[in-house]
Amino acid sequence: MASSKAHHATGFAAGVIAAAIVARIGGGAPFHIGVLLSFVAGVAGSTAPDWLEVAWWSRARRLWITHRTLTHWGIGWLALLAVSYHWLGHSAYAAPAFGFACGGLMHLFADWPNPLGVPWIARRHSLNLWNSGHCDLIVVAASWAAAYFVGQQVWLHGMHGVPWLQHLRAG
Repeated sequence: MASSKAHHATGFAAGVIAAAIVARIGGGAPFHIGVLLSFVAGVAGSTAPDWLEVAWWSRARRLWITHRTLTHWGIGWLALLAVSYHWLGHSAYAAPAFGFACGGLMHLFADWPNPLGVPWIARRHSLNLWNSGHCDLIVVAASWAAAYFVGQQVWLHGMHGVPWLQHLRAG
């Protein structure tokens, strides 16, 4: 598990990635509200796998499910990403849902190197690179490198391009 600060820092990177893709596809709606909402939802989604486990409806505020189970399931986050991507430009809810999914996936990527791992498909998988809270700088740097490459593809029109991003549908 990455630290709380690392999840927040990678969340801002996820928000930038989501906002760039929403801007590219044209799901921004009037005045680019969708772009802003996808960014905010990306930041919120980066901590969502952890806070979705808390039973907010009880006074004890204990976990209602075991840590790193259903809320950390990779297939669920990928499904939300794919469905919301498909609906970008067609539904007002698609842009924030897309940002939320980007943030959730970024959370999983930050937790993946930990020995506890994350359940991508059926069971947990770990890269087993370091223990919790160690090497957060690597995770944060990697997330911001991804945000840079996606952002420069959209806003700088791929001057030092990532070729696969050119195939995103334009609005």
